[in-house]
Amino acid sequence: MTAVRPVHLSLRAARHLAIGAQGLAATLPAGRLDARHLRRAMDHMGLLQIDAVNVVARSHLLVLRARIGGTHDAVLALLERAAYARGAADRELTEYWSHEASFVQVSDWPLYRWHMRRGEQGEMWSGFARFGREEPRRITEALTWLADNGPASSAELDAALGWGPGVRGPWGTRSNAKMALAWLFWCGQVGVAERVGFTRRYDVIERVLPDDVLAREVDEPDAHRALLSQAAICLGMGTADDLIDYHRLPKRVARTHIRELVEEETLLEATVEGWDEPAYVPAGLKRGRKQSRSVLLSPFDPLVWFRPRAERLFGFHYRIEIYTPKAKRRYGYFVLPFLHDDALVARLDVRFDRDRGILEVPASWAEPGAWPSGGEAETSALEALAAELRSLSGWCGGERVSVSPHGDLAGRLRKTLT
Repeated sequence: MTAVRPVHLSLRAARHLAIGAQGLAATLPAGRLDARHLRRAMDHMGLLQIDAVNVVARSHLLVLRARIGGTHDAVLALLERAAYARGAADRELTEYWSHEASFVQVSDWPLYRWHMRRGEQGEMWSGFARFGREEPRRITEALTWLADNGPASSAELDAALGWGPGVRGPWGTRSNAKMALAWLFWCGQVGVAERVGFTRRYDVIERVLPDDVLAREVDEPDAHRALLSQAAICLGMGTADDLIDYHRLPKRVARTHIRELVEEETLLEATVEGWDEPAYVPAGLKRGRKQSRSVLLSPFDPLVWFRPRAERLFGFHYRIEIYTPKAKRRYGYFVLPFLHDDALVARLDVRFDRDRGILEVPASWAEPGAWPSGGEAETSALEALAAELRSLSGWCGGERVSVSPHGDLAGRLRKTLT
């Protein structure tokens, strides 16, 4: 057997691989969006983290916008058709726990059976696990009611079953129906049939997913290896921690599976300039030639969601300050990194005023060491950022951009926008 030569990557090359793998260097689709564009984006990402924050738009819609453009309503319609089609056979996406609550490809759902089996054994969030131990009768009643009556939200199920006020915990009171449905969802016995607004309506899994998907069994080691391989392809390259975090796999066994993937040459070990740990590159990965688009990223975009990787790859120290008291925030409430020329060069606090149709930028900051310093490069970056803000405003249905004077980039950005 011929020894595999190690891969050596400059930091710039590593960034290029990561950006290209995520579909952030490809040209945006022209014309009307269709299901093919969503499939391509999901192939690049593998999964799409769901988040309720709606300061500009739902975070997952911003993630898709960065890859397929379109308009807010067009992207939302595509996603809803793919995830909540009336017939189970017509669904391409479904909701499940992966990297937090996520849309995953229906064909990948069996790869999470290990997670479901562990959940049934009590390996889940402590509040859900305790409910499963203490309230098995309610769980059975909830599942039986859905089987007999069809989709329901937790509020609808509570009303139908006449259950009490619920379970008090650190995040307030959770209804009995919400806890029962969360347990059943974790264990793969129910799925999300539809959403009304942002409210989930659940149904038994046999009516949510097609029979051939439900019939497919994947044992835990094979599922872990498949998910790690997918993570490597979607990341382009990454350390063991990067690959493990992508689908939130059990760390100890996942490291063993990474070594197995290297031994079988599915992954190649690599060194990256300035990194202390080895990285792993999918075998046969081709390096694209295009630079990144100039685009604002959601805080939950896969390119930046694992903060240690964002810091290693881009020198970008990133923390979400949504839950930080206003007086203690450094950059702002909903801060979006700006990707430009294969680097994260700025961060902007952004919100969309729906009543006035204005994209507001309460604060804008140049990234030290990454923002171009003067000359044509800085002018190009400012013009690209201004164009992206106008584009984001239009995508949301707005007509203009308003930049507040807070932040070291604000003055230059306001001048460029006028």
